[in-house]
Parts: sequence; C-alpha cells; structure tokens
Amino acid sequence: MTKDFLEKPAIDDLPAFWSPLSDIDIRVLRKRNSRRRFDLSIIHAVAARCSYGFPQVLVCSPHRRGGTPFPTMFWLTCPFLDRKCGELESLQKIRELEELFRARQAEVSLWHKKYALLRKSLSLKDIDMSTGVGGINWHDAPHAVKCLHLQVATWLGWRYHPAEDWLKEQLEVIECSCGICGKTDDEQ
Repeated sequence: MTKDFLEKPAIDDLPAFWSPLSDIDIRVLRKRNSRRRFDLSIIHAVAARCSYGFPQVLVCSPHRRGGTPFPTMFWLTCPFLDRKCGELESLQKIRELEELFRARQAEVSLWHKKYALLRKSLSLKDIDMSTGVGGINWHDAPHAVKCLHLQVATWLGWRYHPAEDWLKEQLEVIECSCGICGKTDDEQ
C-alpha cells in the first residue's frame, strides 16, 4: 500500500490480485450458497482463490442493493476454511486472538483505519462508514474479533492482517486437498 492510499483512497489503488467473477465462479457460488439467501449483486471481485482456481474470499460492495451499508468487505466462501474456522471457534480461539490484539494494539488500530479507507474507495456513494474490519466498532471495542471467518477472509482477501502469523499457525493449511468444493454437479 502506498502512503497516498492512506491519505486519499482511489479505485486505482485496489490490489491487482483481485479478479472478476467468472461464469464458473457464479455456478460454484450458487451451489455453495444454495441453502441461504445469497445476493451476487454485492460481489465486487474474487479476492483469493485456492490452487484449484475456486473462490475462497469475495470482495463485497460496501452497500446492499437498496443502499444500506454492508460492512463486511471480505466474505469467506471456501467450505474447507469455513469448517476450519468453526472448529477453531469451538476451541475458544476467538478469546486467544482478542488477547493477541490487546498486545498489538497500535497495529490493530492502523489495520482498522486502512480497512475503512479501502472500503470507502470501493463505495460508489459518498458515505463514510467509521467502523473497521467487518463493521467492528474499533473505537469502543479495539480488541474485538467478531469471528474467525471474518479474520481469515480479511487476511486472505487483503493479504494483510496484524495477526497473520497466528492465523497461519492455527489454520495450518488454507485449502482442501482435492478441490471438491468447487466442482459442480455435472463435473462430479
């Protein structure tokens, strides 16, 4: 990230590793989200892919179709990572990450500020959302984690996280071994 990005975000400064949704991505995402309400219109790009080429993290627009704010810029869509995050949460790892955030307070604060600026650079409306990562009110709750899904999605989607070392250690691997989650019914 450039110094200018911190002062004046611009759409031209978005990460080059983000890619547009392909027709295959859309089929895969519809399959993965068939049992829940999933609005493709808020998807801005694919932020991270596994080595099989399937979306792991999506970049979401800061606004829903009706204009209401959508604070979660990075959405974890990989079923393998989704399951892994759930397992870690059941082991009380959120509390552990909150303690790490307390120890890295200045870095976490800067991370939230940069996130708010990046989200603003994606906004087509002139609305300034003062919340940080995933809508966390980091002014009142500077050590809040919300969930590990959000933390992993932000790390992989942005390639930046104040606890990247901890996330790598906890996850051990960041994709499945066979790419089965991305295969559509006609490919299985």
